[in-house]
Amino acid sequence: MSLADTLVLPSEAQWVEAAEYGMLVEGGRTTQAAALLVIGLLCALLYWYVPVWQLVLWATAALTVSAFRHVFCRHFAKLAETHSIEVQLDFVRRYNWIWPLYGATWISCALLLLERLPPRLEAVCWMLVAGVCGAGVLWMSAHLKTARLFVFAAIVCLAVSIGLHHLFDWHAVHSEGSFWFSGLLLIFLLTLLHVANKQHKVFASRIELSYQNARLIYSLRQQASALQEAIKFKDRFLAGAAHDLKQPVNALGIYAEWLSKEPELSPEISPKILQATTAINTLFDSMFDFVKLDAGQFRIEQQQVNVPRLLSDLEAQFHPMASQRKLKLRIRPSPVATFRSDPAILQRILGNLLANAIRYTRQGGILLAVRREPQALRFEVWDTGIGMRPEELSRIFGEFYKVETAGTEEGFGLGLAIVKRLSDLMGYSVSVRSRQHRGSVFCVRVPLVEADE
Repeated sequence: MSLADTLVLPSEAQWVEAAEYGMLVEGGRTTQAAALLVIGLLCALLYWYVPVWQLVLWATAALTVSAFRHVFCRHFAKLAETHSIEVQLDFVRRYNWIWPLYGATWISCALLLLERLPPRLEAVCWMLVAGVCGAGVLWMSAHLKTARLFVFAAIVCLAVSIGLHHLFDWHAVHSEGSFWFSGLLLIFLLTLLHVANKQHKVFASRIELSYQNARLIYSLRQQASALQEAIKFKDRFLAGAAHDLKQPVNALGIYAEWLSKEPELSPEISPKILQATTAINTLFDSMFDFVKLDAGQFRIEQQQVNVPRLLSDLEAQFHPMASQRKLKLRIRPSPVATFRSDPAILQRILGNLLANAIRYTRQGGILLAVRREPQALRFEVWDTGIGMRPEELSRIFGEFYKVETAGTEEGFGLGLAIVKRLSDLMGYSVSVRSRQHRGSVFCVRVPLVEADE
């Protein structure tokens, strides 16, 4: 799985290590057939010079390790397509013992070669083993730690093989030549370590370039996804605005037509025209507030807030709306006269809560109360409305969300979203308690800064 296809951006170290293992596995898969061919050649060359049981034992070990290697490479390739980088790395770390075992198996062939073959045939066999080791180190150098494990395991196995041969088969015909061959192989393995370091730098530069390209693609995809979400959000916003504005505008047109034809209905129609006009103004206020918040154009102006005047203004603004719905709006006096905040933003927050309470209350009333806490003022809006289910409380501050049991088409579903975003902007905390069919209480906790400070 490439970085550009992931949903969460992994760390660079994780991605680089996974890419190194990916190159190592790819090299292992492409050399699998060649390794099997060399095993067959060695068995054919050694058949007339080595006891059959020893040859069968080594060939079985080599084929078994090759089978493990094949299964490992195939499984990792599938993980790379379907699973996260963390899963891939966990897999390779659990089964990384395959590679040193692979190197040790090949070098253990020394027990079959030392002093048992004619010199030229022995040289050919050593060259085949050296070729397999050299090719292995070259493609393992993508992950330098694995290449070093492979070489160290090979060196240790070579030393053990020479030691065992020295103990059990010292008197042989070609002693000197055989040990020269094994010594050359040891030098060759040490040289491969140096080559692996050089080759790893080449792989690392390719992986670094690949990582930067993948990050760029990932970033572009994230931006494209955000742009698509913004377009969908704009479409939902415009569709909701058109739908919600249609009803009060149509009602306003009908009332105006009635009034022009039957002027004597003015006492009855005028309040309805006022109600429709108020609804349109409220909708436009929500639109403008939301757009300004989205554009970051709300400016905070800290100044002295006269709490009694704030409550009086809110009562004057929402009392007619409550009266039209035959609801009682009560204001509880404040225990604090003044403090410092942004009065316009605070009034907008409380106004949205009052409008929301009136909209979803069919009978009873609404209470706006102010309570004093040690370091804050708590503004509470109580209503006797339809209330909410517990699972709805976590969603009501989202854009365009309307309570399912409301049975009203008024508003965009932006009022509480605006309350939350304005409160976050000011550092206020907002909470809600509600019981279905019993009502709700919204609390805005405003940190208290005295006016004289």
